[in-house]
Amino acid sequence: MQGAVFRVGGGKVAKVWFHSPRAELERLQRLYAEVRLAFRTPEIVEIHQGPRWVVSVEVELPGRPLHEVAPEFGQAGWTAGRDCVIEVVAELAAAPAPPALFAMSVLDESEPFRRPQQGWTEALGELLVRRVATYGDQLERLVDDFGNRLDCLQQRLKGLTEAGQLVHGDVTAGNILVDDDLRPLSVIDFGLLSMPGDPVFDAASAAALYALWSPETRAIEADFDVAITERLGYDADDLLTYRAVHALLVGNAHDADPFGRDSGVPLTATLLNDPLYADFLS
Repeated sequence: MQGAVFRVGGGKVAKVWFHSPRAELERLQRLYAEVRLAFRTPEIVEIHQGPRWVVSVEVELPGRPLHEVAPEFGQAGWTAGRDCVIEVVAELAAAPAPPALFAMSVLDESEPFRRPQQGWTEALGELLVRRVATYGDQLERLVDDFGNRLDCLQQRLKGLTEAGQLVHGDVTAGNILVDDDLRPLSVIDFGLLSMPGDPVFDAASAAALYALWSPETRAIEADFDVAITERLGYDADDLLTYRAVHALLVGNAHDADPFGRDSGVPLTATLLNDPLYADFLS
């Protein structure tokens, strides 16, 4: 999450939200109340408006972040971490979209992601256009033939399946809390890109987010894709399409971060310039 978390006792934590207004957290509170999964999900019990930021008081959930305990890519047993992520993705894919999900906005936007009666691919395509309009000039300087690749991606996006299931949107190894055997106990931090859509989006983005800053990211994605295709039956081209879309959506998601974290633009450019994606979007 974009904020800070404090343990306050009594089985509760307090989260200070740097960017989210109270109305957004109230929508998130309603979403949490409606989500039903095999593992624990957050519960917001109080919301307080401070002079600068909003604070939510939530139930403290069991488990440790997967990234703290999973072996690194290539080490013995690393696939247990990968399989844990795929288990979470599969559980999310089986969940219908709760009514509150259709009221959720994404990223730094204020309006709901999908208008009434709007399809998934149309809504995602429009979001992509808005994000690229915001910071696409940065990518044009870094990505070869950026305009044509973007056009190709939009065409691939239009060919995807319409859907309206629960998409978490930010399935990272930090947002999955596990036990000592790397079994998922809790999934946290819905809201950044939570939307009613295609669960393949979660699978594609989770593979990229597993070790986003690692020099082995492309190899990790490839390993994930083989396992995801075998276990969940997802199409390999759909995974590549959604991963490129996700990279473009979040490429500058942290530019206004008060901690001054770097933009993700270079990471997005690296993905789009990779020979696999360059060929795929040619």
